[in-house]
Amino acid sequence: LDKPNELPPADQAYCQKIGGDPNIFYYHSYYDLAEDESLVVEVPRIPDCENWNLQVDNYWMESLDYRYLKIHVNKHTAKYNDDGSVQIVIGEHDPGHPNWLTTAGHRKGTLGFRWIGAQEIVHPTTRVVKTDSLK
Repeated sequence: LDKPNELPPADQAYCQKIGGDPNIFYYHSYYDLAEDESLVVEVPRIPDCENWNLQVDNYWMESLDYRYLKIHVNKHTAKYNDDGSVQIVIGEHDPGHPNWLTTAGHRKGTLGFRWIGAQEIVHPTTRVVKTDSLK
Protein backbone atom coordinates (compact mmCIF):
# COMPACT_ATOMS: atom_id res chain seq x y z
CA LEU A 1 0.00 0.00 0.00
CA ASP A 2 1.35 3.36 -1.00
CA LYS A 3 -0.34 5.67 1.47
CA PRO A 4 -1.27 5.37 5.13
CA ASN A 5 -4.65 6.38 6.52
CA GLU A 6 -6.66 5.18 3.53
CA LEU A 7 -8.87 2.10 3.34
CA PRO A 8 -8.77 0.75 -0.21
CA PRO A 9 -10.28 -2.60 -1.18
CA ALA A 10 -7.90 -5.51 -0.79
CA ASP A 11 -7.08 -7.71 -3.78
CA GLN A 12 -10.14 -9.96 -3.54
CA ALA A 13 -8.67 -12.68 -5.78
CA TYR A 14 -5.62 -12.87 -3.52
CA CYS A 15 -7.82 -12.99 -0.41
CA GLN A 16 -9.73 -15.93 -1.89
CA LYS A 17 -6.51 -17.67 -2.91
CA ILE A 18 -5.20 -17.65 0.66
CA GLY A 19 -8.45 -19.00 2.11
CA GLY A 20 -10.73 -15.98 2.39
CA ASP A 21 -14.47 -16.53 2.50
CA PRO A 22 -16.04 -15.77 -0.92
CA ASN A 23 -18.98 -14.10 0.89
CA ILE A 24 -16.66 -11.49 2.41
CA PHE A 25 -15.36 -8.34 0.71
CA TYR A 26 -12.11 -7.30 2.39
CA TYR A 27 -10.30 -4.01 2.93
CA HIS A 28 -6.90 -3.74 4.52
CA SER A 29 -4.64 -0.81 5.22
CA TYR A 30 -2.40 0.83 7.76
CA TYR A 31 -2.51 3.99 9.81
CA ASP A 32 0.25 6.40 10.80
CA LEU A 33 -1.05 9.05 13.17
CA ALA A 34 0.48 11.70 15.41
CA GLU A 35 -0.59 11.76 19.05
CA ASP A 36 -3.02 14.62 18.38
CA GLU A 37 -4.55 13.08 15.23
CA SER A 38 -7.45 10.73 14.57
CA LEU A 39 -8.48 8.80 11.50
CA VAL A 40 -12.14 9.29 10.60
CA VAL A 41 -13.71 6.44 8.61
CA GLU A 42 -17.06 7.22 7.02
CA VAL A 43 -19.49 4.86 5.34
CA PRO A 44 -22.29 6.79 3.57
CA ARG A 45 -24.78 3.95 3.92
CA ILE A 46 -24.79 0.40 5.16
CA PRO A 47 -25.97 -2.07 2.51
CA ASP A 48 -28.11 -5.07 3.31
CA CYS A 49 -25.57 -7.49 4.77
CA GLU A 50 -25.14 -10.23 7.35
CA ASN A 51 -22.55 -8.16 9.16
CA TRP A 52 -19.70 -5.71 8.74
CA ASN A 53 -16.81 -4.82 11.00
CA LEU A 54 -13.69 -2.72 11.37
CA GLN A 55 -10.78 -3.78 13.60
CA VAL A 56 -7.65 -1.92 14.67
CA ASP A 57 -4.48 -4.02 14.89
CA ASN A 58 -0.84 -3.37 15.62
CA TYR A 59 2.00 -3.02 13.11
CA TRP A 60 2.31 -6.82 12.84
CA MET A 61 -1.43 -7.28 12.13
CA GLU A 62 -2.02 -8.69 15.62
CA SER A 63 -5.25 -7.82 17.36
CA LEU A 64 -4.97 -5.29 20.15
CA ASP A 65 -6.39 -6.37 23.53
CA TYR A 66 -10.11 -6.51 22.75
CA ARG A 67 -10.88 -7.81 26.25
CA TYR A 68 -10.17 -4.43 27.81
CA LEU A 69 -9.98 -1.97 24.92
CA LYS A 70 -12.48 -0.83 22.30
CA ILE A 71 -10.61 -1.81 19.13
CA HIS A 72 -13.46 -2.99 16.89
CA VAL A 73 -16.95 -2.01 15.84
CA ASN A 74 -19.55 -3.90 13.82
CA LYS A 75 -23.11 -3.86 12.49
CA HIS A 76 -24.53 -4.58 15.93
CA THR A 77 -22.34 -2.35 18.12
CA ALA A 78 -22.08 0.79 15.96
CA LYS A 79 -24.03 3.94 16.64
CA TYR A 80 -25.55 5.03 13.31
CA ASN A 81 -26.36 8.54 12.12
CA ASP A 82 -30.02 9.37 11.47
CA ASP A 83 -29.47 8.98 7.70
CA GLY A 84 -28.11 5.42 8.11
CA SER A 85 -24.48 6.38 7.61
CA VAL A 86 -21.78 5.54 10.11
CA GLN A 87 -18.69 7.41 11.23
CA ILE A 88 -15.85 5.70 13.10
CA VAL A 89 -13.02 7.58 14.81
CA ILE A 90 -9.66 5.87 15.39
CA GLY A 91 -7.01 7.47 17.55
CA GLU A 92 -5.00 7.50 20.73
CA HIS A 93 -7.32 9.84 22.64
CA ASP A 94 -11.09 9.49 23.02
CA PRO A 95 -12.83 12.62 21.70
CA GLY A 96 -16.14 11.44 23.16
CA HIS A 97 -17.32 9.91 19.89
CA PRO A 98 -19.66 6.89 20.25
CA ASN A 99 -17.73 4.92 17.60
CA TRP A 100 -14.24 5.75 18.87
CA LEU A 101 -11.65 2.98 18.59
CA THR A 102 -8.36 3.18 20.41
CA THR A 103 -4.93 2.64 18.92
CA ALA A 104 -3.75 1.71 22.44
CA GLY A 105 -0.73 3.97 22.08
CA HIS A 106 0.35 2.50 18.73
CA ARG A 107 1.04 5.43 16.40
CA LYS A 108 1.38 3.00 13.49
CA GLY A 109 -0.74 -0.06 12.93
CA THR A 110 -3.08 -1.87 10.58
CA LEU A 111 -6.80 -1.81 9.86
CA GLY A 112 -9.17 -4.44 8.59
CA PHE A 113 -12.69 -3.71 7.34
CA ARG A 114 -15.05 -6.21 5.77
CA TRP A 115 -18.54 -6.64 4.41
CA ILE A 116 -20.02 -10.07 5.13
CA GLY A 117 -22.76 -11.21 2.77
CA ALA A 118 -23.34 -7.70 1.44
CA GLN A 119 -25.85 -7.29 -1.39
CA GLU A 120 -23.71 -4.41 -2.70
CA ILE A 121 -20.34 -2.93 -1.82
CA VAL A 122 -20.21 0.58 -0.40
CA HIS A 123 -16.63 1.83 -0.07
CA PRO A 124 -15.65 3.67 3.11
CA THR A 125 -13.75 6.95 2.93
CA THR A 126 -11.11 8.24 5.34
CA ARG A 127 -9.56 11.49 6.47
CA VAL A 128 -7.10 12.51 9.15
CA VAL A 129 -8.16 15.27 11.55
CA LYS A 130 -6.88 16.86 14.72
CA THR A 131 -8.57 14.96 17.55
CA ASP A 132 -9.52 18.21 19.33
CA SER A 133 -11.66 19.19 16.32
CA LEU A 134 -13.97 16.27 17.13
CA LYS A 135 -14.80 17.33 20.68
